[in-house]
Amino acid sequence: MPRENDVDMRLAARWIFCAVFAIAAAAFAVTTSFAQSAADKYPERPIKIIVPFAPGGSTDILARVIAQKMLENWGQQVVVETRPGAATVIGTGAAAQAAPDGYTLVIVVSNHATNPSLNDKMPYDALKDFEFISLLGKAPMVPYVNPKFPPQNLKELVAHGKANAVPFGSAGLASMTHLLAERFKADNDIKLMQHVVYKGGTPALNDVLGGQIPMTFGTVTQALPQYQGKLVRALGVSAEKRHHAMPDVPTFREQGFDIVVTEWYGLLAPAGTPKPIVAKLNAEMRRILALPLGERVAAIDLEPSTPEELRDFIKKEIDVWGPMIKQLGIKPQ
Repeated sequence: MPRENDVDMRLAARWIFCAVFAIAAAAFAVTTSFAQSAADKYPERPIKIIVPFAPGGSTDILARVIAQKMLENWGQQVVVETRPGAATVIGTGAAAQAAPDGYTLVIVVSNHATNPSLNDKMPYDALKDFEFISLLGKAPMVPYVNPKFPPQNLKELVAHGKANAVPFGSAGLASMTHLLAERFKADNDIKLMQHVVYKGGTPALNDVLGGQIPMTFGTVTQALPQYQGKLVRALGVSAEKRHHAMPDVPTFREQGFDIVVTEWYGLLAPAGTPKPIVAKLNAEMRRILALPLGERVAAIDLEPSTPEELRDFIKKEIDVWGPMIKQLGIKPQ
């Protein structure tokens, strides 16, 4: 038979376990209640959306449209801050280090998935250091050229690029616009096309307009007004089918080049941002992306997601483009 002391010890251990469990449950309930209360009051002050590119590009345009709609709905100022540099690492890193309270957000693009393969010493982890709010949309890409540039289509670009030096711009090192160009070069053995690194698509486009470089690879949105005003020409579009914003421009595939690639946009917050605030932001993105947002944003295929879907999508992009970057021989500059 068990001794009386053994019984007492078991009862004491059971009591301690129950007490610890009750305290933990109460703490969890208080924490959850606090987070939900913070979400109910959110936002109580201005929100900042970081754009890790120079002003004027498609990411900046999308951010400002979203910011305006958030202001109209919530009555709180939403400030868009452009922080270009280091292939989006500077701006995205600033967001990763911000307080996880929902008042600092960042719009990331393909660089978020390609940078880990390009940089051995990233100042943040692309997956662990962020909360994922929603995918915002996708956009195909276009080789935009100065009207004086001789090639009129992609086949002529290949021939011209094999005989002449062709400096070209993009949204930045290892951006999807850059990767499209490098893949096009590799597929067609064009060694004389050389990448000029810019801190965003807008500075590259400005140099095409000014004649400093003959061409740049950008999103459909990037140079849509300039294309419509005949200030640049479009040699192709990297979509499955012709894009509604420029229906006269044939796809890469129509011209005999089997390339379909899109840029994408996602909204993130620092890791540790309360889940109820993430959920509230996700619902707001779904509301906004269902609205008519104007011609410039209409060129982007708006596409919200759940936080989990965005995380899975970015993880897949990291897995897909990492080997491609090594295969293309892209190095930090």
